[in-house]
Amino acid sequence: MPFLLKVALRNIRRHRRRSLVTLATVASAVIGIVLFGGFIEANYTGLRESVIRSQYGHAQIHVAGYEAGHRADPDKVRLSPESAEAVRTLLEKDRHVLMSSRRIEFAALLGNEKTSQAVIVRGVDPDTEALINSALTIIAGDELAADDADGVLLGEGLAQALNVKPGATLTMLGSTVDGTMNAVDVRVAGIFRSFATEYDDRAVMMGLTRAGELLGTPSVDTVVVLLDDTAALDGVMDRFGAAAKDAGLKLEWQTWAQLASYYHKVVALYDGFFLFIALVIVVVVMFGITNTMLVAVMERTAEIGTLRALGTRRGGIVRQFLTEGVVLGTGSALIGVVLGIVAAHGITALEIMMPAPPGSSKGFPLRIEDVPGLWIGCVLAVAGIAAFATLLPAVRAARQPVVTSLRHV
Repeated sequence: MPFLLKVALRNIRRHRRRSLVTLATVASAVIGIVLFGGFIEANYTGLRESVIRSQYGHAQIHVAGYEAGHRADPDKVRLSPESAEAVRTLLEKDRHVLMSSRRIEFAALLGNEKTSQAVIVRGVDPDTEALINSALTIIAGDELAADDADGVLLGEGLAQALNVKPGATLTMLGSTVDGTMNAVDVRVAGIFRSFATEYDDRAVMMGLTRAGELLGTPSVDTVVVLLDDTAALDGVMDRFGAAAKDAGLKLEWQTWAQLASYYHKVVALYDGFFLFIALVIVVVVMFGITNTMLVAVMERTAEIGTLRALGTRRGGIVRQFLTEGVVLGTGSALIGVVLGIVAAHGITALEIMMPAPPGSSKGFPLRIEDVPGLWIGCVLAVAGIAAFATLLPAVRAARQPVVTSLRHV
């Protein structure tokens, strides 16, 4: 063991009470960072998967020009049945693709003889869509069935606004691709709840066949793809893009990250919280270690004078105190990380339910994820803070005149 490290450990053990107070302060700060960082990461993961598995899928593939033109004239930028099938065939050749599903979205009027509501309708393939929308909760009735041509699913808020229950019959009024008005009768098969109340207040899902009858077209807006691993998305889309180009298909696509603006707002908000808390903890750690080292310098003034009289250079004094501060800080951080991991696993195992966040309709279990990068960052950051916090007391100790130090009692 290097001489400086040996001396640092002896000095830390020599002043046990002060060292333990500093250790407890730094370790507590690190535990807080580990727990809060893991909580935020779990929220990011949970929200991301909820967004993917209740609305957007991992990616949505359209005909080229869809994003620029679908608001003005959606029928001109829809996928024909043949193109949609070709897209699905190419996608499902990739080992990471679990499934794909066709969709068409449009605005309509839904109601009965008593009331009506403007709604956003999503026409879907019932069998595959149920799996892609696994984060949706059916709170009444049943899922859409492929053999139920008239069935629709209503968002919870919309069902309340229309005052209907499963089994009720409604009329949907919309515009065909020719611009004429058309209406179909539908039956409420079920009522669902997603992660977002605003979506539930206007959302309707129905089978593609019935939606095509209302709109007068067999075409679809998009093919949605679901993967087995979100991290594989970039590679999947790169391979798909090359295959589509070879097949002569002119397509464009958007990933869930491009579509989910709400997710990015939540991430920005939580990142701000985390930064503020991290800055507060940095200040606490810095003052704790600085105070410990200042007291150590005052108590060991005569010792420093003796070392200087024996020929130890100022640089040697500085290195000795820096080593002591870094060892104390790094050791405290390692202990804090270990205790934080244990606490995180314990809290997660309790399965405490959290209330629904703003804009959401469902609560979620309290989970704290393991974030190895954060653990390593905590240890390195505390080591750096400890070195910085020790520097001033160390330089002060080294600059004391030898005679003055030797006379200190």
